[in-house]
Amino acid sequence: MLDWIRQRFASETEADSTRVVQFRYDRLLLGVVFVLMGIGVVMVYSASIVSAETRTGDGGFYLKRQVAYVGVGLLALVACLNIHHDLWRRISKVLFIVALGLLVVVLIPGMSASAKGAARWIGFGPVRFQPSEAIKLTWIVVLAWYLSARQAELDDFKTAWIRPIVALGCIAGLLMLQPDFGSTLICGGIMVLMVWAAGGRWLHVGGLVGIGAALIPLAIIAEPYRVKRLLAFLDPEHDPQGVSYHINQALISFGSGDWTGMGLGNSRQKLLYLPEAHTDFIFSIYGEELGWVGVAFVIALFAVFVWRGFSIARNAPTAFGALLAFGITAQIGFQAATNMAVATALLPTKGLTLPLVSYGGSSMLLTCIGIGILLNISRQEPPPAWLHRLLPDADVKQKAGKSTRSPSKGRSPSKSRARKPAKGAA
Repeated sequence: MLDWIRQRFASETEADSTRVVQFRYDRLLLGVVFVLMGIGVVMVYSASIVSAETRTGDGGFYLKRQVAYVGVGLLALVACLNIHHDLWRRISKVLFIVALGLLVVVLIPGMSASAKGAARWIGFGPVRFQPSEAIKLTWIVVLAWYLSARQAELDDFKTAWIRPIVALGCIAGLLMLQPDFGSTLICGGIMVLMVWAAGGRWLHVGGLVGIGAALIPLAIIAEPYRVKRLLAFLDPEHDPQGVSYHINQALISFGSGDWTGMGLGNSRQKLLYLPEAHTDFIFSIYGEELGWVGVAFVIALFAVFVWRGFSIARNAPTAFGALLAFGITAQIGFQAATNMAVATALLPTKGLTLPLVSYGGSSMLLTCIGIGILLNISRQEPPPAWLHRLLPDADVKQKAGKSTRSPSKGRSPSKSRARKPAKGAA
């Protein structure tokens, strides 16, 4: 009887030409995100309990706030998972302008909140928002829109690089006024990687990487504190109680942890020896308490995240979705690698959080929004009808208008060399 029902159902389905399609998101990537969030909540509490008790009288102060940040981040992730990613393409320019405006607002005295000489936050009562986190995501979105619409022309230096470089100059200028050198480097690196992934020429990429590498020393020399950080990185034994203090304390953390760690909650460096133990240097406390075995586990989690993210980019149904997934994955992976390299003294000290693990509301919220978009791309779902009605596709109309004109100089679309992550229709 059961076989007959199955055959009957199959024949009716074929007769009606009906096919049920399930647009499932990447469950493995979401599982990795949950594990990293869980590690973050536990480690924020472990790393901050002493400093929270000292500063506020409540050992669970940072834990409560981190749990709230994770809750808000998960709501944002679920919302973005269920909003088609093509919406971000259609409003990319508006988002970018708003993000630039927030970078301007943070520089206005009286409207920004400062810490340790840097004006990087906008205060809303007890809550602070960091616009540099928003500019990273909106920069990826606007680059994905721009490059996906011009895939056939990316061999031309002017088309591929001039406008992105001008936009990056605006971003870098505003970020360096805060100052925020780390976010500036991330935005520059994202631009180079995304133009390369979209089909930019190797010669152009190599030349701009060389120019960028030559400009970094000038940016370091321009600020005395950056020079001191570089000298501390090159010689950690110099001025161990001064500029080299962070690096030395971080190295003591990893040295104390050895292979299996001192045990969860048993770190000594969190006893007010290591500054920023629950934010920028949470990876050092993690290594001290769970050892190199635990460190390898977290590195493996981020490696799986990057693998799944790039896989989503390769299988995305459109060029915009492919470039957006590539950019989001590259940004989170690059920031995680930078934070872990700083914590292990492989790079000079830089104020970047470990995504999904470090304490911080702005980082958690914007990272979760990016992951929600990434998961939506993994569903490979076509844009819904309501999106076309709400926001008609201006890019398609613009291309249709251009197609009636005589072709301008440049390559024909048949000669486009778009790389794997950017395959598909624009």
